Formats: sequence, structure tokens, C-alpha cells
Amino acid sequence: MEGKNIIARAKNGTGKTASYSIPLIEKVDTTIKKIQALVLVPTRELAMQTSHVIKELGKHKKIESMVSTGGTAIKDDIYRMHQGVHVVVGTPGRILDLAAREIADLSEC
Repeated sequence: MEGKNIIARAKNGTGKTASYSIPLIEKVDTTIKKIQALVLVPTRELAMQTSHVIKELGKHKKIESMVSTGGTAIKDDIYRMHQGVHVVVGTPGRILDLAAREIADLSEC
């Protein structure tokens, strides 16, 4: 909650994703329709799992989140971002591509 970076390493199922997702969700202002949090993960599978956790934990706050990974149509990501999302979970290559094209505005992260 203090905005500091951490590195966490622990066994599966110990709550690593929840430990950073809960403060992330608390900090999101749903009245602002901009990307306010970016979670970078190395694989599409981990992006899907992480996004699911964030959606479940943030559903009562009405947080809009999306997954953006390589291997999928970029036009779907562009469409979704123009609708307004608060949290993006993605792989580095796709996020760099969207930022370079000025589709992903990360100025509020």
C-alpha cells in the first residue's frame, strides 16, 4: 500500500498474487477510465490466471481489467482499451507494442 516494489518467491497456492492484487485494487479509482495498474507476467497462462484473480477480487468495486498477450489479435486489445480499463495484465512484448503504438496510455500507472 506504500507504493514500494517487492520481489516475492513462495510455493504455489500461498497467496502471492493476492498479496499484490489487493493493494492494487484498493488504489484503483473507478471514476478514472484510464489504465492505473499494469501487471507484467512472462506467459499467457500466468496472465490468464492473474487476471482471473484480479477480476474476482475487484468485482465488487467494478474494476475493469483485461489480458493482453502475444499470439492474439491486437485489434481486440485496441478495441478493449478504447472502452476503458483500469488494470491490464499482460506479457512484456505485447505491452511494449501497445505502448509504442500509443494505444496503451500508461501515464496513470
